[in-house]
Amino acid sequence: MRILASTIAAAGLAASVLAVLPPSCQIARVGPPIVASTAGTPVTGLQLALDTTSAALETTGFTGGYDFIGGGIGAFQQCHDWWLNIGTSAYSYKPLTWGYDDKKTTVWVASAGSTISTAATSSYGATSKFLACEEGGKWTLYLQTGTDVPSGVTCTTTELLAKSS
Repeated sequence: MRILASTIAAAGLAASVLAVLPPSCQIARVGPPIVASTAGTPVTGLQLALDTTSAALETTGFTGGYDFIGGGIGAFQQCHDWWLNIGTSAYSYKPLTWGYDDKKTTVWVASAGSTISTAATSSYGATSKFLACEEGGKWTLYLQTGTDVPSGVTCTTTELLAKSS
């Protein structure tokens, strides 16, 4: 339905024609959250959140539908996907950010009911380790590809689980 609506809009047809289309993007897709799953850490059970541009773990995270397509992790919200992207860093912890309809990372290995990991790249090996650091009152999330940690903040290593229904 998204393709049909955008095709009609691109053709310059009146908005009234669009109004008769089913509001498929307004349907609330609800799915299980992605959670920190390593037992015994301060972040165990916290959920991946979608309320800022950088990835964070919170008590109540995003519970809409996730897309695990083409090596990406997309959080579908209001007819758009927010893609979880891996940034670059000179350190072994790589920043994670959300890109609005901007999928830059295609090395995620993820599906409902599985531990999230990355495939190997030319910069780092395959990993399922994440670093959560308490920064500014929230747990900012990084991909951990080695042993470096930021100085001056409390950090813990965890894995993420894409829960199944």
